[in-house]
Amino acid sequence: MEYSDGRPQCTLCLKILSVEALKLYKLNRHLTTIYPEHTNKSKDFFQRKKEEYIKQKVRLTNIATIPEKAQQASYLAALRIAKCKKPHTIGEELILPAAVDMCRVMVGEEAANKIKSIPLSNDTVSRRIKDISFDVKSQLTERLRLCEQFTLQLDECTDVSSAAQLLVYVRYVWDSKIMEDLLFSKELEGRATGEEIFKMLDTFMVEEQLSWEKCVSVCTDGAAAVTGHRRGVVTRIKAANPKIAATHCMLHRQALASKSVPPDLHNVLEVVVAAVNFVKSRSLKSRLFAKLCTEMGAAHDRLLFHSEVRWLSRGKVLERVFELRRELHEFLKEHKPDLELFFSDQQWMAKLAYLADIFSCLNGLNLSIQGCYSTILEASDKINAFRRKIDLWVHKLQRGITDMFPNLSEFLDTNGMGVDFMLNTITSHLISLNEHFSHCFPDTDMEKYDWVRDPFSCDMIASGLSGKAEDELLELSSDCTLRMRFNQQGPAEFWPTAE
Repeated sequence: MEYSDGRPQCTLCLKILSVEALKLYKLNRHLTTIYPEHTNKSKDFFQRKKEEYIKQKVRLTNIATIPEKAQQASYLAALRIAKCKKPHTIGEELILPAAVDMCRVMVGEEAANKIKSIPLSNDTVSRRIKDISFDVKSQLTERLRLCEQFTLQLDECTDVSSAAQLLVYVRYVWDSKIMEDLLFSKELEGRATGEEIFKMLDTFMVEEQLSWEKCVSVCTDGAAAVTGHRRGVVTRIKAANPKIAATHCMLHRQALASKSVPPDLHNVLEVVVAAVNFVKSRSLKSRLFAKLCTEMGAAHDRLLFHSEVRWLSRGKVLERVFELRRELHEFLKEHKPDLELFFSDQQWMAKLAYLADIFSCLNGLNLSIQGCYSTILEASDKINAFRRKIDLWVHKLQRGITDMFPNLSEFLDTNGMGVDFMLNTITSHLISLNEHFSHCFPDTDMEKYDWVRDPFSCDMIASGLSGKAEDELLELSSDCTLRMRFNQQGPAEFWPTAE
């Protein structure tokens, strides 16, 4: 008999024979030497041997081959494991046995036996996740090679294991829609310098055959390694494509502008952090504090840690401490009298209430400019609105009005206090905050881009456009069909489909 590729094979011993061995006298010698007991067998005997071998081969193939539906189910389960960030062993130890039990009870034993054929071992799940990752990456890079333009956003940060991670996101137009995806995430093995970051980014672009000419914008944080004039990443990227526009991330700028706190208010924050660390320093103290909160009917039974790298944590910590001020006062009275004195001081508590309010407003601003498909136009509007609010708050404070700060207003009314004793402190902080926002956001005047927001109702003087682009904009704004589509879709959906 022969293999499927044509190679001759002995039916009895299943050995591969060379073409030279097919000569008649060599075949007879092979038979009489190795199988003398079959020398006088008829041709039908050897034909049956051949059929048996073919059936055995088919049977082994069926056993070793995984059904297509089981393969698909294995990939879907691996995808869920990856999304939930669970250990790969959970597939074989929990998901598969649970699925078998549910199918046995709800459907029957036959369905349960089919479920058992789904491969979900630790190594299998790992391979599936790698396959999915490679496929997603291939689809994304193929889209970027085919699209006309794309923009990048990159950030370098240090994770909990002290490893420097480079995160790069990409925004592009595909299928008449603006898409956002994670381009790659890689660890920087050495120093996180501008040279190393650009080398990793440029190597990826070369390996995936992506052109810097298609990159029209890069958004970064304000780190020196990224924005340096000589060796920064942005400088090196502009060397590859001078037409690239570089922008500073609005979220980073908002976080920087919010950091400045006057000394007397900063002392309040330090006491709050010290109190939180004292309660959460030992598990026994945390349990006793939780029990006290439950007995006093508090809405929460635990405090939150403060972390400088988590921008929203400062406001959340202050808000939680102010909510649990009575419980914390009783707890510190017994365990930490020196810190308890601050929570007995009404003026100090009023400053805490103000800090909880103002940082709650800053957190709300930060969250409002986050999200997919957010643009610099929308973020600039929210920054300008917040700065105008600060001016309004200053004028209201000078008239003794504090309703814009709910915690402070309630605390002052409850204790029969006025805002005069801390008026200068709050006013100076708000004025300083406004100055920091003005320094960090010098380019929030976006009136020149009104044609992007609404090309059908703005003046046709568009700054920075070439003569041809202005003519195209004029033709577009005169198209009534496009006007109707714009009213239905909005700018984010309209511009990728505008012709």
